Amino acid sequence: MATGQGSALRILPDDASLQLRPASPADQAFLRHLFGRVRGDTFGAAGLTGPMLDRVLDQQFRAQSSGYSTQYPDAVSLIIVRGNEAIGRLLLHCAGQRWHVIDIGLLPSDRGQGIGTKVIDAVEAAARERSAVLLTLMVLASNTAARRLYSRLGFVEDGESSPAHIEMRKHITR
Repeated sequence: MATGQGSALRILPDDASLQLRPASPADQAFLRHLFGRVRGDTFGAAGLTGPMLDRVLDQQFRAQSSGYSTQYPDAVSLIIVRGNEAIGRLLLHCAGQRWHVIDIGLLPSDRGQGIGTKVIDAVEAAARERSAVLLTLMVLASNTAARRLYSRLGFVEDGESSPAHIEMRKHITR
C-alpha cells in the first residue's frame, strides 16, 4: 500500500515491523556498508582481500552511486528499516505508467525471511495505486536466488537482456 501527499511517495509493506523511509545524507555510511556486504563476496572471489578489497568496494560504490544519479536523477531512494535498524535499501524510478526497481538489497542476515517479497509487494501496490501498469527491474544473471524470487512474484524475463543482466517485467493488474 502507498500513501502520499502531493508528489511524496510512501511505500508501506504489509508488516508493521517494516518501514521504508527516505534516505538522507546520514545514511551514506550504511549504504556503503550494505554495498560491501552485498558485493563483497563477488570481489573477494577474485582474490581481493583486506585494504585492497575495501578500496575496490569504495570505488565501485562511488561509481554505482554516480551512475544511478546520472541515469535516474529523480529516483526515490528509500531505506528499509525493521524496528529501528536499517537492513536494506530500495532505489525506485517512478515514471508514469512504468515503475523501475533500480536497486534493492538487504543485509545477508535479513535475507530469506520474506522481507524482499513484502517490499516488492508494497512497491507493486503503490504502483497500482498510482495507475502504473508495468513494473520492471534488472537482475544479475548469476543471481539465481533473486531470479527465483522475482519469478515467484510474477515477473517474467524480457528478451532485451545483456549477458550479465536480465531484465524482468511484471504487468500490473487492477
